[in-house]
Amino acid sequence: MNDTIVAISTPKGFGGIGVVRLSGPTTFFIGQKVFSTTVKKPKTVYTGYIFNPDTKERIDTGIAIYFKAPHSYTGEDVFELQMHGGVKNLELVVKILIQLGARLAKRGEFTRRALLNGKLDLIEAEAVIELIEAKTDKVVKVAAGRLFGGISNKIFEIKKRLLYTISAIEGAIDFPFDVEALDTGQLEKQITDVLNLVKSLLLTYKTGKRIEEGTKVVIAGRTNVGKSTLLNALLKFDRAIVSKIPGTTRDTVEEMIDFFGIPVRFIDTAGVRETKDVIEVLGKERSVKAIQQGDIILFMFDASEILTAEDKKFAKLTDGKDRIIVLNKTDLPAKLTIKELKSLFKNEDIIQISALKKKGIEVLEQIIYDKILPKETETFLITTGREKNCLKDAAKHLEKAKELAGSGRDELVSEELKEVIVLLGMLTGEKVSTEILDTIFSRFCIGK
Repeated sequence: MNDTIVAISTPKGFGGIGVVRLSGPTTFFIGQKVFSTTVKKPKTVYTGYIFNPDTKERIDTGIAIYFKAPHSYTGEDVFELQMHGGVKNLELVVKILIQLGARLAKRGEFTRRALLNGKLDLIEAEAVIELIEAKTDKVVKVAAGRLFGGISNKIFEIKKRLLYTISAIEGAIDFPFDVEALDTGQLEKQITDVLNLVKSLLLTYKTGKRIEEGTKVVIAGRTNVGKSTLLNALLKFDRAIVSKIPGTTRDTVEEMIDFFGIPVRFIDTAGVRETKDVIEVLGKERSVKAIQQGDIILFMFDASEILTAEDKKFAKLTDGKDRIIVLNKTDLPAKLTIKELKSLFKNEDIIQISALKKKGIEVLEQIIYDKILPKETETFLITTGREKNCLKDAAKHLEKAKELAGSGRDELVSEELKEVIVLLGMLTGEKVSTEILDTIFSRFCIGK
């Protein structure tokens, strides 16, 4: 990080403002060379024009702001030039700054420098790209919670407790006559308390992943139970072809929407039935795959017909999945009742609707929402596989430490707890490989 980097920090294209950002040791010297007004104080806005110092040719009018290290986004000297949001004017300014000694930044390099300079940790750095890529309000809220240290503060609390326990163990080992050892009960309690904190974070991953990546809600059931009609009702527009002829849907039909602030992909599947039609067989295979990959299954039944063998096949196919039982066509004379379904699907969400008449849709939407985001959900969520894996490994070491707590071999307990400290360091980026950093920051744009 001994060199100075430069990049356009605003999206490419035409807009009200375009920003060129410099960061590094020679930032102020290079930035001032292309700006007409002398920048005397940090964190102060100066108006002027940007020009080519070799030809004295003016390029654009704008403002300059200087942030002196360590009081900047990257923790280094930062110089920002804000001008009109064009394409060629910004590219020309970057070209001149490179000629003056700056280097074009790599993807995510500004945020990477912020991480390496301790301005944010790896969880907060990942939250930056999550915030940039957010497609719904709820994703913004989750990313913001992570960016402002929600998860990081919890990790800090866990580390603090672990360090206290480790110091108590090792103090008693090194100075047995001066430091009283923790009794087995105390030691087990301290380890259990930390283990419960780790497990509580792990429990947020399912919800965090669904909010961050989008939730797949699969509409499943035999042919002609009203799956396509329900898809259209949930989307609030006609996406799927609806027909009374069984087997109309021969392929999965998908649509991603903003579902009350959460990105949700609704997937309508072809009904599974015995058929020799090649196209319908392919549709059946895709339906099975969609059900297997779905996060939530809306398992539909037709209230106007008795329970069939095909219904029972679907029941087995969706067993073990997070599902909602939907009894459709309740506007017609009933041949299948909710009482019958409750006897088959004990302790599961069951709802009566008429997709055609749009009755019960709002209640169904609320049930879907509550499954994605339970009411007791933590404010702060873990969202990445990397975080989940670190915490899972940490939980294993804590379980091992708990087992050893009553063995009298406290030095082994201490070693297990130290492994947890290492894993938490990997989580926050204190101890992480260059390869992992390269992978994470490759998702960023060049100017961030």
